[in-house]
Amino acid sequence: MGLVDRLKAKHSTRLDELIEAGKTIPMEQQSRQTSYNSISGRGTSQQYQTANWPSFVEWRTSCIAVLDQIVPEQSLLRKTVSELTSLANSPSKVQFLIGFLRSVRTELNSGSFDELALQIEAEILSDYLTQASELLAGSKTEPNHIAAAVVCGAALERTLRSICAAQIPEEPTTTDKGAPIGMNGMIEALKKRKVFNELGAKELRSWAALRNLAAHGDFEAFNRQQVEAMASGISRFVTQHAH
Repeated sequence: MGLVDRLKAKHSTRLDELIEAGKTIPMEQQSRQTSYNSISGRGTSQQYQTANWPSFVEWRTSCIAVLDQIVPEQSLLRKTVSELTSLANSPSKVQFLIGFLRSVRTELNSGSFDELALQIEAEILSDYLTQASELLAGSKTEPNHIAAAVVCGAALERTLRSICAAQIPEEPTTTDKGAPIGMNGMIEALKKRKVFNELGAKELRSWAALRNLAAHGDFEAFNRQQVEAMASGISRFVTQHAH
């Protein structure tokens, strides 16, 4: 199962959970006065229902968090997602959001979001790798391979984080305290998930180490040829795991 299929399966399952949760939100009977006769001292009131506010807010917040991950920024559905923070807790609004979740699930499973989401991610990674290629194509007398190593490392790290996000259950990319997990930590975790074997992990570690050397100023510890091989390998790895 490729990256996109794993993400779709994970998000589809979460949408199913939210749809079912919306159906079970407790409803409470409310009353409001609609008229009052000052002479008789009597009035009339209207009965209506609202979703339990704490339960509704918790559900709505979860819905927004999940939809924010699923619906691409350039989709027309983003406007609806952005407006959900002000959604009221009336039964009709609960039903609206349940219906919206179902629609998003349908579009997700049909592949409607695939092309746009992949296009955005592919463009970002392509920018990284193009920059590295252009740097390496520059003057051989300039130390431009150093910057290329840093840029290639950024592309690799982004790809590793995407692969972690696609795992079911999701592989964490931050510690319990919120600090980002480094590339070696993600490589080890993904190897345990059998995304790649030890041979693949060893190659990834070597690229991560080269990136760290460049980022920390150890420029004498590597050369242009190593960076060129790194750029070619990372490009191959990104292509392999983007589908």
